[in-house]
Amino acid sequence: MYQLTLIDNSPKQKIRMLLNNGKSVVLHFEYRPNQQAWFFGFEYGNVNVQNLKLVTSYNMLRNYRTWLPFGFRCDTIDGFEPMDLNDFINGYAVLFLLDETDISEIEHKYYAKVST
Repeated sequence: MYQLTLIDNSPKQKIRMLLNNGKSVVLHFEYRPNQQAWFFGFEYGNVNVQNLKLVTSYNMLRNYRTWLPFGFRCDTIDGFEPMDLNDFINGYAVLFLLDETDISEIEHKYYAKVST
């Protein structure tokens, strides 16, 4: 799990990250004041996904877990979504880029079926 510390309070940002498999992913972040919310997207290979709302989640890219070698996690102090432009610079919200091991651990810990 890699904490993204480069995100600041600029309303539009782009960060390129190198993954464990040697490929890179480009992350896009945008704060929309009229919605009081952060949105994100990513470019990976020939895949371009945009306009996903940034919410607190163990893995916001869980729907893509079967074919993406990375995931994306957001934690906040109180469990609510980041709603302010300054949420990442004042420490209210933290973002993490997950690798395949992290995704597997999250799946096992939080989403595994419990037999009765």
